[in-house]
Amino acid sequence: MKHINLKHIVSASLALILSAAAFADRIELTDGSVINGKLLSAEGGKLKVETTFAGTVEVAQASVKTFSTEEAVNVALAGGSQVLGKVEGTEAGIKVVANDGQMSATTPNVAAVWRQGADSPETKKLKADIEAGKRKWAYEASVAIAGRTGVSEKFGANLGFKATLASAQDKLIFAVAAEKARDNGTETANRQFGGVDYSSFFSADNGWYARTSIEKDTIKRLDLRSSTAFGLARKLIKKPSQDLEFRVGLNYLYETYSDNTKFDSPGLDLALLHTYQFPNSKMVNTLSYTPAFKEFSNFRVHQESSWEMPIASSQWKIKLGFANDYNSKPPAGTERLDTTYFTNLILSWQ
Repeated sequence: MKHINLKHIVSASLALILSAAAFADRIELTDGSVINGKLLSAEGGKLKVETTFAGTVEVAQASVKTFSTEEAVNVALAGGSQVLGKVEGTEAGIKVVANDGQMSATTPNVAAVWRQGADSPETKKLKADIEAGKRKWAYEASVAIAGRTGVSEKFGANLGFKATLASAQDKLIFAVAAEKARDNGTETANRQFGGVDYSSFFSADNGWYARTSIEKDTIKRLDLRSSTAFGLARKLIKKPSQDLEFRVGLNYLYETYSDNTKFDSPGLDLALLHTYQFPNSKMVNTLSYTPAFKEFSNFRVHQESSWEMPIASSQWKIKLGFANDYNSKPPAGTERLDTTYFTNLILSWQ
């Protein structure tokens, strides 16, 4: 029995020794406390330390008085110099001991620390920029179906598909949609739409765009509407959580109606595209104004606002929103303003 207990004690002691050897780096804070662990990196004003008692923790560099490492690490200073060596703590900060000499610095002057074999902050940023610059496909399929039978007969369906090829500099969007609805045998919706939109930015805030679309709407007596535009784009807001883009360009509109009337004219193309990313949802707003040169009082205004919320998993979303289409000179028998409310179930994948 004594032999077994002694064996357990030796095993536990050996494990503690090995653990201490694996986490032998020392970080001394300005308040006098000490963290023993493995210094993984220092970057962006924070030290990342792997400990045996709390896993990986981050420590603000401003709270660090000095630190030391058991193994050679890469140390970069704010002035641009870089050296590979063991770090020793000093009263003034740190001392990096390399094979061909040593380098001293204050702790605030340390720009980065990374272990051998790991990427430097510059390399990680370069890889992230390259990855962001790659074009990637993303797809969305949406559906909304409602019906009723019995006292009254109602049916409505709204189907859509969107494919997006995007990088950090440009974006290509293909979109198609179809809507049909009946109420007690009377057709209340019959619309088909298809469009392509491409935008490319030659600087952080400035770029260009081109788009084209075709549309048919039986309820509005619209046999065909073809719209093609190109122009300049500018980012008014560009943040991780919010994006606001302003477009100004030229547009060519061609329309034919069921009463054999036609309209075609070049014109202006003005638009605002806005997205706001909440922690668990996204809001999208668009507003466009397209007056015709042939008859400037003949113009169209389109507005759409929607809110997307994930459900069940990141692939499934609910989209709630409304849209307004205003035609200043519609064909006889149709209203100038058409308002639509929608709730769509969306499946997205890459």
